[in-house]
Amino acid sequence: MNFKIVGDITDIETIVAGTSVRELPRLRKLYGKGRWRKLKGVALVRLHSGRIRKAELHWYEAHGMAKKKSSANDTSTSRKKLRPEPIFVVCVNNSEYPASLELHKIYCVLADTDAEQEGDLRIIDESGEDYLYPTEWFIPVDVPSKLKTSLLRTI
Repeated sequence: MNFKIVGDITDIETIVAGTSVRELPRLRKLYGKGRWRKLKGVALVRLHSGRIRKAELHWYEAHGMAKKKSSANDTSTSRKKLRPEPIFVVCVNNSEYPASLELHKIYCVLADTDAEQEGDLRIIDESGEDYLYPTEWFIPVDVPSKLKTSLLRTI
């Protein structure tokens, strides 16, 4: 995700810690053992388009080492609804967030016209939360109706 934090991160709080972290096995496999925790905070960010937005940031830490990522979602915006006909994509690039996206996995795109105008897609990633990722990291795919039904049950 191309963004730059342009202010202090405020309202920092721990969401989960220790064995309650959903991605613990993947984080340990990728980055090593430690006492992992997921935190969140709010900051102003400059998007790759140059726009500045207030965003809720989520990141993982272990022993003071942080891995930050942004939902680039205004805190006043509620969770976006799915399009009437859901769109599915396959991840072809997870280089910046290997703990959040799995290569070659099918993801459902949530409707977010602002994000799409900025060149991003809103995806529910491995954390179970929706975040913005660059459109070029994904390829649209048609899925059979039985698979579509199955995939939609996971959202």
